[in-house]
Order: sequence, then structure tokens, then C-alpha cells
Amino acid sequence: MAKKNPAREKAARERYRQLIQTITDSVQVPIFETELDQLVRKERAASDYGFFVGTYFPNYATSKCADFHLSTADKIKADRHCKLLLGWGRGLAKSTHLDIFIPLWLWINNELKVMLLVGQTKERADILLSDLQAQFEANQLLIHDWGAQRTQGSWEQGRFVTQNDCAFFSIGVGQSPRGIRYRQYRPDYIVADDLDTRQIAKNPKRVEEFANWICEELIPTTDIRGSRYIQVNNVFAEHTILSHIRDSREGFEYIQVNATDKQGNPTWYQKYTKEYYAKLSRDIGVLSFEAEYNNTPYAAGTIFKEEYIQWGVLPPLKSFERVIAHWDVAYSDSPTADFNAVRVWGLYKEKYYLIDCFVRQCKMADAIKWMYMFRESVKEEIKVPFYFESQFWNEALQIVMREVYNEVKKLCPEPLRLIKSTRTKIAKFDRIMTLLPYYQHGQIIYNIAHKTSPSFQIGVNQLKGIEEGYSTHDDAPDADADAIEKLSKVSIKKTNTKRYKIGEKANRKY
Repeated sequence: MAKKNPAREKAARERYRQLIQTITDSVQVPIFETELDQLVRKERAASDYGFFVGTYFPNYATSKCADFHLSTADKIKADRHCKLLLGWGRGLAKSTHLDIFIPLWLWINNELKVMLLVGQTKERADILLSDLQAQFEANQLLIHDWGAQRTQGSWEQGRFVTQNDCAFFSIGVGQSPRGIRYRQYRPDYIVADDLDTRQIAKNPKRVEEFANWICEELIPTTDIRGSRYIQVNNVFAEHTILSHIRDSREGFEYIQVNATDKQGNPTWYQKYTKEYYAKLSRDIGVLSFEAEYNNTPYAAGTIFKEEYIQWGVLPPLKSFERVIAHWDVAYSDSPTADFNAVRVWGLYKEKYYLIDCFVRQCKMADAIKWMYMFRESVKEEIKVPFYFESQFWNEALQIVMREVYNEVKKLCPEPLRLIKSTRTKIAKFDRIMTLLPYYQHGQIIYNIAHKTSPSFQIGVNQLKGIEEGYSTHDDAPDADADAIEKLSKVSIKKTNTKRYKIGEKANRKY
């Protein structure tokens, strides 16, 4: 048995006291309602989960329930034999709905006798159970409509019973559930909440051990008359208890809910905005965001997969909403030096096309000449701004720029005017990871006319070498990240304002 921690116990009791006070203050009984008003409310609450949540839990329900909250509650209520594995992303109110609202909704519908809550640890499970007991003790509207439920026992011991003989228990994962019952009833609602941890996920043997415990010890303790089993977690790693059961056992239904769809729109749009998730993704990094919020774990060395590289025919250059180039500067042409990478990208119907590129270990002059030649080859169709990282604007670069212009000015009388660009102050790895959703969702197309080009192939190899802790060259994907970031802002602005028209870019001056 785990050793008790007096400080934690004191903090937990204080938390419970404050929770009781919050519920008491926030949930009020209507003063002037009639018996008919109360009856109508109760009947609607018993059948309408969204109404039930919004009416009885105003301190929680600051936003309306998401569609998946409603469908999950209806599914659980409709099938007392269901066994659900819910892969819900972070921030989607897993514990609030599965540990509090849905059990109480089943309770008012006389669909609950014994609930067993399983947590990562016994201490964690007890805390989760306290949130439920607090509603029975302090929610005045719940008491007014469904009767005083002065409870016997306490969440601190992991067990309490309501006045109408419903029992609630809590245990930690791996703890023996044998013998858990109340009178003649065994658990008829089991919820396993957030059992997976990063420590467990790193140990496949431990994952399998807990999965076996669930299937061979926990579920067999359920009531023969019918018992709902619900396990909820985000699938943040390759090996989790939830995904192991999903992939190796029959009889379970897996339902995945991501925080956002493929276009970045929030699934729980009643609470979150697209801008909120876009900022969060930038702040924590795309890989972390996709794993924690969109149930997309990754394995090292397999982030940018071969199947993500799509080759296609280029649309007419005049049809692009905007075309830009970004130069990742390198000074030396030594065998160990970085690559000079110039990547030309275009935005067309919310897809990003790699039009052409120059990726080579060479002197700056070679890259500058290539930019001049490319500009000349497309000048009758489009205007292309050439960006580079502002920190490279030094005397050495300026000298080379003048030398190259003197060499090519007969063919290219207009000097190349580079645009200084200041990068966001996030780690390079995270910056490159912002490309991943575009590749995964098929929004990036490589110009098939250059499929055998060495520069294109070097860029692909650099991209596939990106993984956490990589030590390979990253010049091409680094330039891509900057270019696509700029084009994506054009795409967002166009979507939001509808002000951009095809053809406008031909009149811009760079």
C-alpha cells in the first residue's frame, strides 16, 4: 500500500472544501417556479443530455456541449452492455463528462447502481471521485429535483453511498477489483480515466500487463445484469493501454475525437477557435500538438514519410494567388558546409506547390546567379519576391551581390532586390514541424517536371531526415517553413476577407 502523504491529503481536503463552496454559490433553485415548471425541467433533463449539463452544472458549462459529448452520452445511455474506448484529444473535458456528468445523468434515469472509477493511481482516482460526491452534497438544484442525497462514506476512503442506495468506488490501475460490490450489485458503470502515462507508454511490457488486467480482472467484476465499460485517454504515444486493447482485443468499440479537423477547425467549436489551436500548435510544436490533441503519435525517423511526397503537374504560373522564394544562406562550399537552398513556392487553391528550387553545397554567388536566371525565366508571367534571413545581411553578402550583378547585368539589367525576413523565435525543429500537417493533408505538391532534379531530390532527402535530435542537413525544409508560413498568411487572409483576386499579384512591385 502506498504511503500516505499528510501534505497532499490536506491539500485534497482543502480543494474539496472549495469545490463544495463553488457549487453551492453557482447552482441556485428558481424561487418562483411552479411544480409544473419543475416537472418539465426534470423530464427534459432526463432525455436531453445537453440541457441536463447546462441546467445543473453552470460552473462547468461555460460553453455548450460539443456534438461528440452529446452523441457519446446518448450511446452510453442506450446500451448498458457497451464497452467503449474513447480516444479524445486533450482539452475535450474527458473527466468532466465521463466521471461526473454522464454518471449523474444515468443516475437520474435509474440506470446506475454501482460505479467504479479507475485512475492512474488510487490517490488520483479518489480525487476524481471527490468531484462527483461534491455534486451530491452541494448541488442545490440537483437536490431540489432529485432528492437530498446525504452520502455515507467518503471519497477519501474511495467509497461513498447515496441516500437512494447507489454506491461509488475508486481504485488505481492494477489494484485488485475483486469483491467490489454493494449489497447484491456489482459495478454496472466502470470508467477508466487517463490511465496512460509517458512512463507506462515507454514500457510495452507494462502496457500489456495493464491491458491484461483490464480485460481479465477489471471487466469480469461487472454486474451480470449489464455493465457499461468506458476507457478514455488521448493516444499520445505509439504504445498505450488504450491502443493496445483497441488493436489486440475484440468486443470493444473505439471512437476517436481529435481537437481539430484536417483544416485546423476545432471539433469543440462551441468552446475553441481555429486561431487558439493554431497558436497553441506554434507554441508547443506541431509534433507535440498532433500527439496530445489529435491522437497522432510519431516514431523517430518516420515523421516525414515517403508517401507524403506528392508530385503533380504545375498549374499555369499566372493562376497562382502568390509566388515567393526563400533563400537559406550558406557561405562556404566545403564538403561539410550547409547547403545554399533557394525554394520557390506558390499558393493555388489552398495547395502549396514547390515550383522550382536550388539546393547545393556551393558559394553564395552560385545561388544568387540561379535567382537571377529564375526571375528572368518567369518575369513575363509573375513577379517573385526573394526573401532571406535578415541576420545574413552583412558586408560579405553585399560584396557578392554587387559582383554577381556586374556579371549578369547585361542579361538582367534590373538588380535583384532581396527582402530581409525575421524568423519567429522558436526552435528550428519546431519551425520545420509546422510543415507536417500540410504534408499529411495532401496540401503540398512538388513540380513533377523536376522530379529527377538533384536539387529536388536533395530537398526530399533532407526533409525525410528530420526527426527529434537529428544531425543531418536541414537547409531545404528550413527554407520551406519560412516560405509556407508567409503563403499561409495570404491563404488565411483570403479565406477571411475574400479580398484577393487572381491576377492582383501581377501588379505588385517587389
